Amino acid sequence: MVFERSSLLTVVVAVSMIGAVPARAQEAPYVTGFLGITDMGDYDFDFFQTIPSVVVGQGTITTDNGVTYGLAVGLRVASNLRAEFELSYASNDTKEIGRPFTQYDGSFDATFGMANLWYDVPVQGRFKPYVGGGLGFARVSHDGQSGAGVTLVDDSDTAIAGQLGFGGRFQVGERGNIDIGYRYKTTGDLDFTTTQVFIPTDLTNGRYSSHSLILGYSYSF
Repeated sequence: MVFERSSLLTVVVAVSMIGAVPARAQEAPYVTGFLGITDMGDYDFDFFQTIPSVVVGQGTITTDNGVTYGLAVGLRVASNLRAEFELSYASNDTKEIGRPFTQYDGSFDATFGMANLWYDVPVQGRFKPYVGGGLGFARVSHDGQSGAGVTLVDDSDTAIAGQLGFGGRFQVGERGNIDIGYRYKTTGDLDFTTTQVFIPTDLTNGRYSSHSLILGYSYSF
């Protein structure tokens, strides 16, 4: 709850700062498309038994590297500051679940809506490094099957999300930029309901996090 309140306050302050920038500092908008690889790492969670309501243990789901892609629209609001809205998607297949681990076939699919601020480091030349981050939401879907093909989980949850990133933009022509960057994304707690009937046990208090390398192209209008 404290994380969510502080994050929402940060968004409000950031939006207020953007609105306070004089119109003369603003420039033409741009659109960016990007594609990359993402490493979700291990997903740690609590086994929560709903009848009675009690945490009965902890578990881990391991994943393979996956793919991420998205679009962003933005505007330069100061000489070295860009504000943008990003809509992106990431998918990672699962490998194993539990402690000890057993085969677990499924995936995590995440859709992000983020409000970002990027600071372009003032350097000479066509290559411009940048650093920044953003806040928003994530809708994460998870499905999983046992090694025998029995569906154990097929559910989705929404949580507040944040990201940090850095990279560089290489100017191509008058209006284009090639973007190479790194992104770290994370969410608040996620809960997934299982399909078990006799002893209902949900996967709770897990947080999605990922490390991604992206390659994109930006075009200014």
